[in-house]
Formats: sequence, structure tokens, C-alpha cells
Amino acid sequence: MTRLRRKRPPDAPAPVLTALPSSRAAGTRKAGFADQAAWARLTGAETVEAGLGAWLALQCAAIGGVTAAMVMLEGDISAPPRAVWPEGAEAVPLLPTLEAARARQRGVLEDGPDGVGHLIAFPILFGDTCAGAVVVQVEAQSPDALGLSLRQLQWGVAWLRERLASEHLARSRSEEAAGRVLLDLLAAGLEPVRFKDSARGIAIELAHRFSCERVSIGMVRGMHVEVVAISHSASFGKDMNLVRMLGEAMDEAVDQRALISWPARPDGRLAVRMHEQLIRAHGSRSALTIPMPLRDGFVGAITLERSSLAPFTPDHARLLDMLATVLAPVLDDKRLNDRLLVIKARDALVEQVSRLFGPRHAVRKAVAAGAVLLVVVFAFWHQTYRVSADAQVEGQMQRAMTVSFDGFLREAPARAGDTVREGDLLASLDDRELVLERLRWATERQRRAFEYERALSERNRGELRLITNQIEQADAQIQLIDAQIARARLTAPFDGLLVSGDHSQSIGAAVQRGQVLFEVAPNSGYRVVLSVDEAQVTDLKEGQTGQLLLAALPGDSFPVEITRITPVAKAEEGRNTFRVEARLLGSAEAFRPGMRGVAKIEVDQRRTLWIWTRSLVDWLRLSLWRWMP
Repeated sequence: MTRLRRKRPPDAPAPVLTALPSSRAAGTRKAGFADQAAWARLTGAETVEAGLGAWLALQCAAIGGVTAAMVMLEGDISAPPRAVWPEGAEAVPLLPTLEAARARQRGVLEDGPDGVGHLIAFPILFGDTCAGAVVVQVEAQSPDALGLSLRQLQWGVAWLRERLASEHLARSRSEEAAGRVLLDLLAAGLEPVRFKDSARGIAIELAHRFSCERVSIGMVRGMHVEVVAISHSASFGKDMNLVRMLGEAMDEAVDQRALISWPARPDGRLAVRMHEQLIRAHGSRSALTIPMPLRDGFVGAITLERSSLAPFTPDHARLLDMLATVLAPVLDDKRLNDRLLVIKARDALVEQVSRLFGPRHAVRKAVAAGAVLLVVVFAFWHQTYRVSADAQVEGQMQRAMTVSFDGFLREAPARAGDTVREGDLLASLDDRELVLERLRWATERQRRAFEYERALSERNRGELRLITNQIEQADAQIQLIDAQIARARLTAPFDGLLVSGDHSQSIGAAVQRGQVLFEVAPNSGYRVVLSVDEAQVTDLKEGQTGQLLLAALPGDSFPVEITRITPVAKAEEGRNTFRVEARLLGSAEAFRPGMRGVAKIEVDQRRTLWIWTRSLVDWLRLSLWRWMP
């Protein structure tokens, strides 16, 4: 046994209890066990915290010679559960020793304040976890009596630890059972697709779990709660007396933002008139209504009714309150998803309007005010109205080089994009057959000439006339073949640019009479062709000017003027367009036929808002005209 000292220096460390005395005191402390009131309070306490004071009083009576004692359990930092004996005693002198036992997780024995008596402290340990500590201050005692005090306190701490362990085990089992109930309820609510089926499934599961005659679920609609599901009732009318009274009972709980039970507590301050009417009208013995909280309000309520005399206990109320908190977002989400699209759109609009004109949401209000201000400004602000259209550059004069007779391509040195001068060879056809044909007709004419001289010498006038006709026919054939040989060479008619045509890979290919091989445009004199949408062509007139921006020259814009509006529509890319021709007002040295871009023709000054919404308004007018009777 550790030898005790009456006094120790203030800076000396507190001795740690490493061994407990094994001797037993001869006498018993019958006076400590005579406190029947303390025993009654201890055995009647539902929790350890409620019986801490009685337990500490019994320990002090059992130890004997105790002048002060305190027990403290781990709990809320601001107000941990604790008890002090005697009641109202000063606990500050005991705190250092109690904290030392908690920190070291071992028993601690120290001299009392001013060297009078002893301080004994034991921690309440669960493995490596400290659940609290007990400290007592005893009068000066002999070593044997002090050993008995140590042992008695250690036994008392063991009993307290076991009681805490059993209470923790019971709480764990209760939470586990609550978790199973919650999982079953979530399964019953999430499995059905429709909202009412989910609510009915939850109501049936609650009635089964809590032995209820009837369980009703209601959702907030406007200013009142509307009953949406009743256990074991597939359908019910909204005008039924039972449904009406259930809704009023749920309103009573939601309006007071509190859980309401019947029979009501004698000291209760909540209004329970609707619950009383419900119980008396429909024969139930007890009822419990739990509001379902969500965010800053309540989305509904759950009412449970029993026909037996067993009321709903506080444990039932706590469990059901937790279940209602978890089920609230599930039911609300099911209800929102089960609405019609029209109702969803209406509710979304109402919500946005309420946010816009209700409290808070300052950023939304500022953005809306700015948008309204911009609309007002643009409604009176005028700017130039322009018609935009796709544009393409073409030459004012464009010559097509065609094949004059059926044949074969012999050479084609030119291709699209080449700049040519007047007389340059573009392509030539194979003329060998024509040359042979000309030689045949030349030989034939020579033979007829010999026959003509012979007939002339014989003075045969009839034969002379026949031969003369044959000679003229041969001359005509020779002239025709010479013209065809000349047309076998395709040359540039003027200085310009080859717009189309590339037959360098088609040498020897057959060509037909009238086939276009090349298109030539002059180097100067261009026109711009606009493809104007039919909805805007009526805004254009000849003589209007604008700007042209080409994809090949994005850094420069060129002035143009409308010269002709063709009154013929053409389907292009899913829309009707009109061909509008314009001429360039400036230099066109950088232009080439075939360039594409965008042209904007200035019409007049109009309101900015009208310019931006013109297309939408026209589309709406046309759609309404199409669908209206």
C-alpha cells in the first residue's frame, strides 16, 4: 500500500494510484445505506444522468467521512452532466483532481486543500475512452480506512460504468431499430412511381410498425393541409367528415409548428381542440400529429391514431419526429415530380415572380430592374435599320467557251483561276479526222477540175454544168472543214480571268457539241449578287446603299448600291430568297469573281427594340395566323 503524506510541497506532482488496498474494514457503514430516498431516486431514474445525484449521495454515505464530492460525465462542453455533494457545495477545489484523473486515465490520490484530508479521484473508462470521472474529499483517515474508501469508490465507479455501458447498448439498439424502420419506410416511399402510391405505402408501413388503427399523411396546399393518403384506404373523398377533421388536426400542428399528442399533457400549452374533436368523433383513444419540416417551413404532417389505451410514449414521439424529418424531402420531391407539365410551369412562374417581388433576392431584383430599364431605353432609341444578306461577286460580262463539234480533247493548258490575254490558247480538240476529210475533198475537187477541162475541150455543155456543181460542192465542204479546224482551238475572247473549267486531267476524253469547257470574265467591271430573305426583300429599293464585307478581305468593307431587284424567288438552304444585284461604288482591284461575303443594305432609322424583335414578332404573327381558326 502506498504511504500517504499529510502535506507535500506545492510544486510536487500528485501521486498516482497504482495499487488498491485489499484489507476490509471491520465495521460496516450502516448509516450510508439508510438513505432510502436516495435508493428510490437511483432505482427510479430512467437514465444515468438523472440518477447521478442519488448515486453520488449513496457513495458518500457508503465511504463515510466525505466532506465534498463531485461526478462529471462527458457531454456538452458548455454544460456537461454532473452532480455535487452536498448540494450547493463549491466544486472548484475538486476540479483539478478530477481533471488529473481524466487526463491520466488512472486513479489519483492527493492531499486535501491546505493539507487537510485527502482527495480521491477515479476515471470512468471504456477501453481507451474516458466517459467521465468521480472525485471525493474525505477527512483524515488511517491507512486501512483510506484503503477501504478507495475500494468502495472504485466499486461504485465500476457499477456506474456498467450502467453507462448498458444504457449505451440500449441506445444503440434503439437507434439500430430506428434505422431499420427508416429504411423500410424509405423503401415503401421510393419504390412506387406515383406520389399518392408512395404516400399510401408509407402510411401503411407506419401503421404496421407502430400498431396504429389509422395513419394519415397530408401535404400543405396553399394555406391548409390536404390529406393525400390514409392507410388501408385506396380512395376517399375530400368532402368526407373524417378527411376534413384530419386536415384540421394537421393544420393545428403545422400552424403551431409543434408536435401534438392526445391525450394532452396537463401542463401543455398547445391548442389541441381539433385533435380532441377527431378523437371523440371517430372513436380513437390516442393520436399523435408530427409536422414534416423542410427548409424554412413545413410541407405536410403525419397523424397516427390508436384505438388501444396505450398512448404514444416520448420515445415514440422522438422517433416519429426523426422519421418525419427524413420523409419530408422524399414526399415533397415525389409530389413535385408527379405534377402535370402545365402545373409545373405555372408553379415555376409563380415562384420566380414571388422571388422577384418578395423579400430578399436583391441581385435578382437589381438584374430585373436593369433589364426593364434597358428595354425602355431601346424602345425609344433609334438606329439604322440594315438588311443583311449573303453576297457573291460576279463579273458584269461572262463568256462561256463551248465545243463546236463532237470530238476528243487534245490539250488544255489553261485552268480556272488563270489570268489570260486575248487570243491565248485555252484548249484544243483533236482535228486529225478533219484534216483527212479536207484532203479527201481537195483530191475530189482536183479530179473534178480535170474532168471539167476535158468536158470543156469536148464542148459538152451538159457535162460542164454537172462538173461545175460538183466542184462548187467540194469547195463548200473544204470551207466547212476549214472552219471546223479553226474552231478546234478555243482561245480567250478578251483579257480576263478563267472563272471555271479545269480539264488538265481529261486529255483524250470525249466532248460533245455545246459542252461548256471554260467561263471567262473580264478583269474589271464586277457586280454583287445578294440572296435576300423573302421577309426583308420588301424593305429594299433600287438606289439604296450599303457595305460589303468579303471573307477573303475581312479587314476592308466596300460600298455597294442596289441596281436591280429580281421578282423571282429561289429555294436555298430551306428558305426562299430573291436575287438582288448591286454595283460596286469604289475600286475593285482586289476583287475576283466567285468571292463570297455578307452585305448590309441601309434602309432607314427605326427603333432598336423593333429591329431586334422584328423576326420574332413576324414569326409569332405567322404562327398565330396558321393556328387560329
